[in-house]
Amino acid sequence: MITTFQTQHGFQKIGAYHLQSDGTVNRSQTVMVTMRKPLVYGIFCDGICKYLGKTIQGYSRPLNYHKNEVMRTVKDGIECSLKSGMSVEVFAKETNLVLHHEGLELNAVEAIEQALITRYHPEWNNFVQVASTSSEDAQ
Repeated sequence: MITTFQTQHGFQKIGAYHLQSDGTVNRSQTVMVTMRKPLVYGIFCDGICKYLGKTIQGYSRPLNYHKNEVMRTVKDGIECSLKSGMSVEVFAKETNLVLHHEGLELNAVEAIEQALITRYHPEWNNFVQVASTSSEDAQ
């Protein structure tokens, strides 16, 4: 699945999470975390997309889930995956996020995130199940 995200959707690896010898989670990155920019990102465990998100905060958002107490599903998922021996990598799409339409510049970050969630149904995106259920009920 990572190959599809890289070739078809234009994602690049920006980092990974690692289990330390003391049992804590840490990260490595290939980008400057302090750089702010809009992006769409995915967290992958053993090559399977588990979470998709968007941000205007830049790389710090997807590379700090190991400390994020609010997003417990993602934080706990990363920790459990690492303790199970899985690799946890972070990929992001940072280019081609602006579309031009009728002389307007449109930010496509949210649309891209929603389209990818709809297509891949990552299990850590909790609201995917609710959205799928309500749309099926409407039919």
